[in-house]
Amino acid sequence: MRKERRTLFGLTGIALALLFLFFTTNWKTSAQQQQQPQGDVPAEQRYKNIQVLKGMPQSQVIPVMQFMASSLGVNCAHCHVNNNGNWEFEKDDKPTKQTARRMIQMTFDINKGNRDIFRGANVSCFTCHRGSTEPVNIPLLPVPPESTGARPGAAAATAETLPTAAQVVDKYLQSIGGRAAAERIKTRVMKGSLIGADGKPMPFEVHLQAPDKALTIITAPQGTVTQAFVGTKGWMKNPRETRELRPNEIARFRSTMQTLDVVQVTEAAASMKVAGREKIGDREAYVVVWPVDDRHTQKLYFDMQTGLLLRAVTYTQSVLGPIPSQVDFEDYRDVEGVKLPFTVRMSSVDARSDSTRKFTEIKANVPADDTQFNPPAATAAPAAPSPSSTPPPRPR
Repeated sequence: MRKERRTLFGLTGIALALLFLFFTTNWKTSAQQQQQPQGDVPAEQRYKNIQVLKGMPQSQVIPVMQFMASSLGVNCAHCHVNNNGNWEFEKDDKPTKQTARRMIQMTFDINKGNRDIFRGANVSCFTCHRGSTEPVNIPLLPVPPESTGARPGAAAATAETLPTAAQVVDKYLQSIGGRAAAERIKTRVMKGSLIGADGKPMPFEVHLQAPDKALTIITAPQGTVTQAFVGTKGWMKNPRETRELRPNEIARFRSTMQTLDVVQVTEAAASMKVAGREKIGDREAYVVVWPVDDRHTQKLYFDMQTGLLLRAVTYTQSVLGPIPSQVDFEDYRDVEGVKLPFTVRMSSVDARSDSTRKFTEIKANVPADDTQFNPPAATAAPAAPSPSSTPPPRPR
């Protein structure tokens, strides 16, 4: 029985991880919606034994842990105590945790005393560690030929006149089939596979109905996980339990589903600027930078030839610097006169939560059964989340 319960809990965790990339900010959301979550409190009020990160919003704790883990190429157990599967995050038994605190304070001091030099940038864990526990402090040999110093993927500077952000967005809207054609799509049924970081595909089905209904079904070897929301209410069902979704789970679910919206960029915001062009794979793309608010900046990559959106990267500011999350849109096909991506890839600083939705079939404007979005008869209220029940780098 114990083994079975662990397996079913694992199934639930997998489903939530793949559907709710914890730190994937919906880059289309308005600046007002992307402010600090309501009810957010300082980390020390939510977690035990917070030292150098006192005052940081508790909503940033897990993303910051993910950022540090990926910067050093480690997992939770590098610093935190795990006794036979029971995480005791508040304990200071491991020297690596003490070292981490000193290193965090060191980056704070460096950034605070050198703002004029960094010009808005900052030093973080990744600046020196680059995916290793040992900092990289000498150049690797052989030294590559002298270059222009441009970042990887960036195209060489040219004298060309760049289009305006409005022109790039207008071309995007035309390339997908036009705003009017997109607005005519009211329902969609999408079938294919959900592929996790382990590369194993699971049958995946999505039912969407404008303006605010969504249902997903994941069929895993251990059982089926179904989740849905209607407006501000949601529920989930798996072989272990049937319950309501918590408000934060609904918000993440909605954000993930919005990456499947027919129109990803509805208009050009006044603050959007075309920063240049870069290569995404073998495609040249215009890079549109959008400072959404004080905490979020987006980079949107539009194919220079077709106008289609290829990539959206969100940088969310944290105490350790900006943390990126990325959505890639591939394999555009015509559905009822509108071009839709049949492959959507989501990436974050925790590679274990990366996932790909690869659709083989998308049908639009099919008759919708409203009852499928209704919660099952016996739906329990959500249990209060436990801060120590799962390791911080794991997405919820």
